[in-house]
Parts: sequence; C-alpha cells; structure tokens
Amino acid sequence: MKNLLWNITWLILRPLLVVFCRFRIKGAKNIKEFKKPCILAIATHSHILDSYIVGAAMPYNCHLYPIRYMTKDSFFKIPIIKYIIGAYGAFPVARGIGIEKSIKPATELTKCGETVGIFLEGKISKKGEIREGKPGAAALALATGLPVVPVALQGTHQIRNPLKFLFLQRKIIVSFGKPIFAQDFKLPSNPKSGNKKAIGKFTKIIMDKIKQLYFA
Repeated sequence: MKNLLWNITWLILRPLLVVFCRFRIKGAKNIKEFKKPCILAIATHSHILDSYIVGAAMPYNCHLYPIRYMTKDSFFKIPIIKYIIGAYGAFPVARGIGIEKSIKPATELTKCGETVGIFLEGKISKKGEIREGKPGAAALALATGLPVVPVALQGTHQIRNPLKFLFLQRKIIVSFGKPIFAQDFKLPSNPKSGNKKAIGKFTKIIMDKIKQLYFA
C-alpha cells in the first residue's frame, strides 16, 4: 500500500514539478548505488511537500520506496494529517527525549530493511537557507553502521509564491550525493557508539557534503 501511494504521488507530482518548477535532478546515477536499508540526510527543508519532492526526484517505483520519514510527533495529533503521513510511512519522534531514545524507532525500521529519511535541520526554513544540522542522521548511522545518502534540496521555499508559479519562475533542484559511511572517516560504528564527539564530527561531515552538492 505504501509503495502504491509513493508511485501515485510520483505520477502526479513529477510532471507538475517539470512543467511549473523547471525541475532538475543531479546525481541521479548515484541512486543505483543506494541500497536498502539506508539513511537519506536532507537539507534544506523549506516546504511541507519536501518529503514527496525528494521521492519524485527518484525513479518511478524506486527500490528505496517507501521512504520512512522521521516526523515531529505533533503532526500525528492533527486528525487528517496523521492519517495521510502515516499512510506514506512517516513515524513520530518526540522532542526533548534524548538522542538515543529519539533514534530508536528509526533503528528498528532499518532492521526491517526500510529507508529512513531525516531532514537534518529539524525545522522548516522559510527563506530556503541552509542552517545548522541536527545530530539525528549521524547518530543513527553510528548506531547501525548504515550508509548516509546526502541530499541537497533547493528552491522549494518558492512554492509559496503564486506569482512565481503562474509565470514559471520557480526552479527546484534535488541533488543526490554518493553514500558515505562513518567507518570511512575512522568513526566508530556499533550500537554503543553514541558518543557526542563522534556524532558531532559526523554531523559536520554530512552537512559539508550537502553544502558541496548545494553550491555545485
């Protein structure tokens, strides 16, 4: 059911993005290297449709579907929204419970072979600028040993402007980098590796990779 929803969304959203947003996809060839389970680390987060735009940038019926997005638990308290995002596979994460507890649901999903998507900045950036990355993706990678796929998302903040929509002035770019492993940077990778220093270092590495994609 979840894969079907992602495919239907692709069929609707992809043509709209191409026609109205001059949709560009960079690093599409890298997607073949992404194997489940993996962690999609995405920045910048500028619109509520970002999750589905990243999915629309992938091939139809992509082997990574469904993308299980880590989502703020308050969205699951909104009657209609909670059913929609739940149907796509999003899962709730509470704030202020500590990094180990917050990544536990994601860890369990990866054990089942699922793709987990995380917006690194944690909040929506209304102007589309890159902000400081949060430790979720790095902590999950260190705890599971899974590869992190850096994804740069540009231009989705413009969707809010109806004039740019009507005059085809929007430009949305999704850039996929090659998967990276914590082990390649001599960082620990095991269930007991949740130390702050390693998490902070790998978070910076991930954000630097995304910035390289963003400004390329």
